[in-house]
Amino acid sequence: MIEPSTVRFASASVYAVSAVALLALARRKPAGLRRYCYPFVAVVAAAGVGIASWGAGIGTFAVANGTLEAGQLLSDYVAYPFLFGFAAFVSGASRRYVVGVVAITAAMRLGYDFAEVFAGPLAAAGTLAILVGYVVLLGLFFGPLAGAAARQPPERELFFTKTRNLALFAFGVLIAWAMLQIAGLFDAFTATVTLEYLDLLLRVGFAGFVFANVETLAAEAESAGDDGPDTDRRASHTAAEATAD
Repeated sequence: MIEPSTVRFASASVYAVSAVALLALARRKPAGLRRYCYPFVAVVAAAGVGIASWGAGIGTFAVANGTLEAGQLLSDYVAYPFLFGFAAFVSGASRRYVVGVVAITAAMRLGYDFAEVFAGPLAAAGTLAILVGYVVLLGLFFGPLAGAAARQPPERELFFTKTRNLALFAFGVLIAWAMLQIAGLFDAFTATVTLEYLDLLLRVGFAGFVFANVETLAAEAESAGDDGPDTDRRASHTAAEATAD
């Protein structure tokens, strides 16, 4: 049987190639859009470094009844909060909602660590944090964030809807995987292959989707810039008419 470390090295290679390809694509975007693209390149590159170190057995440390992997922690704690935070940002909601989504996502990931290495009440609390956190995210993304997106131009609202659905679906599948893993229903090889596949989908797939639609954010800015002078001219014309009367 193929060793889990071999699977992780192969996954790290995919991340490395993907990061280079995404960087090349980001440089072809207009200057004003690159600031949205480069963080995704960093997320994918960090995943490659993290998974490679995990495959090499670097950074493994014991905690309570289990072990944690520094490479996995680096990859996950960078990727998950950022991806959901970006989805919240696309809605056009206030910063407190974006920060709230990032905090909830990080708490859910921490809950998985608790459920993985502890037993008894702490493990139950970790599992509960995952499930409750996901329900709260659903409420936010289909409630206040969807409301904020509805006040944006139609193109950006559609971008938010697709981003939200992709993120929630992929993370929902990942949560289902985590529950099965915590229950001990996977062997080492199956757990490794399925996790790497899901993580690649969430990181690289999400980045590719955003790169294909990032012009939506520029279109909104250009629309606002075009409306500004027209609005000023209309206001000036109205004021002139009032003075003449």
